[in-house]
Amino acid sequence: MSQPSIDKKKLILRAAMQLFAAKGSSATSMQEIAEACGMSKGSLYLHFKSKEELEQSLFEYCYQMLLDHLTQVELQQGLTPKEKLRRQLVVMLELVLELREFLIMQFQDWHKNGTPYKEPAAVQAHNAKLLRHGKNKLEAVYGPRIEPYTGDLLTIAYGMVGIYVRLLFEPHVSVSPERMAEHLMDLLDLAAQHQLNNRPVPLISEETLRLMSEGAPGSLDLQQHPLLTIKGLRDTLGDNISDPDRQQEALETLQILEHEILELRPRRAIIKGMLANLAAMPELAPRSAELEQLLQVYTQHS
Repeated sequence: MSQPSIDKKKLILRAAMQLFAAKGSSATSMQEIAEACGMSKGSLYLHFKSKEELEQSLFEYCYQMLLDHLTQVELQQGLTPKEKLRRQLVVMLELVLELREFLIMQFQDWHKNGTPYKEPAAVQAHNAKLLRHGKNKLEAVYGPRIEPYTGDLLTIAYGMVGIYVRLLFEPHVSVSPERMAEHLMDLLDLAAQHQLNNRPVPLISEETLRLMSEGAPGSLDLQQHPLLTIKGLRDTLGDNISDPDRQQEALETLQILEHEILELRPRRAIIKGMLANLAAMPELAPRSAELEQLLQVYTQHS
C-alpha cells in the first residue's frame, strides 16, 4: 500500500476520534467521518470495513501512543526504578487528559448502548498487559520480597488510578497528573512498608493475580520496544563497526528511525528504507533483524 494510503488511514482515525469526542461513536455515521476526511463513503470502506473495525483501530492507536510514552520514560538515563514508575504514571495520566473528551464519550456510549461492566475485548487485552507491566515495575521498585503482595499493591494502584481518571474527567477539578502520581507513590510506599513489616496473608494471591493477567497472551514487555533496540544498537556501534564513515552512516540511520517512530504519523517508506540500510551492514546482525521484527507494526500493510 502506498504512503498516501497509509497517511489517509491515520487521517481517518484522527477525524473519527474528533467526531466521537464531540458526539459519541454510536451517534456518528461512517458518512460523517468520510465527509470530515474529504472522501467518499466508498473510499472510507476501503480502509475500514465497518465502524466496529474503525473503533478497534482507534483503541490500538491509543494503546500504541501509551506504549511509546512509557518506553520513552524507560529510556531516560539516571532514573531509579521508583522515579521511572512515578514518571510513567504521570505520562499515562497526561495522555488520559489529552484524550479526555474522546474517552468520556466512549464510556457514555458503553453505558448507554452496551453492557455497562463489559469492556471491549481490545481494552480487556491491553488492560491485562498493563497489569503485568505494573507487577514487574512494583517488584523492581520494592524488591523481590514484595512479590507475594504485588496483587495487593496493584489493587491500590488500579483503584486510585480509576479515581484519578474520574477526577480528570471533571472540568471543575484542577489536580495535576504530577500531584496524582506523587499521591499514589506515597500510598504505595506506605502499603509496601506495612506488608513487608507485618507479613500478613495477601488478599490477592499470586494465583489470583495470574488469572487476572490472563486476559491476553504475552505481556507488555517494554524491553522489546524498538526504541530500546535502537538504543542498544547505537551504544554498541563502536564495538561492531570499525570504519568511522560506516559508523556515522549507521548512527544517522538509527537517529532517523528513532525520530520517525516518535512521530504522530510514522512514514512506512522511511522506516523500511532505514531498515534496508541496517540490513546492508552485516556487523549489526542479529540486532537489526530483531529491530525489523519489532517494527512490523509500523511497516505492515494497512
